[in-house]
Amino acid sequence: MPLTDQQAVFEAAGRLGSMEVLATQTSAVVSMLRALYAAHPEPAKVRFHFDRLVGQLLASPYLSHDPDHALILQDTAATLVRPPLESDTAR
Repeated sequence: MPLTDQQAVFEAAGRLGSMEVLATQTSAVVSMLRALYAAHPEPAKVRFHFDRLVGQLLASPYLSHDPDHALILQDTAATLVRPPLESDTAR
């Protein structure tokens, strides 16, 4: 991005606040991950490894004693592997 665009991004981030910026950035990352998963030639293999990694996180000291974090992780994981919805414009 040119410097002027970076300045606009900086200003927008200031107006939104750090949590809104993080939520927006996370939405972009989730969208990319879902697209990669949907386009992968072996989605079952990806899902197998993803489920193992999520299981390891759930068993880790960071999450094993915190049901709220575990619930958010499980919901996010389910969102990542959910089939994409068809938009109304695609019909």
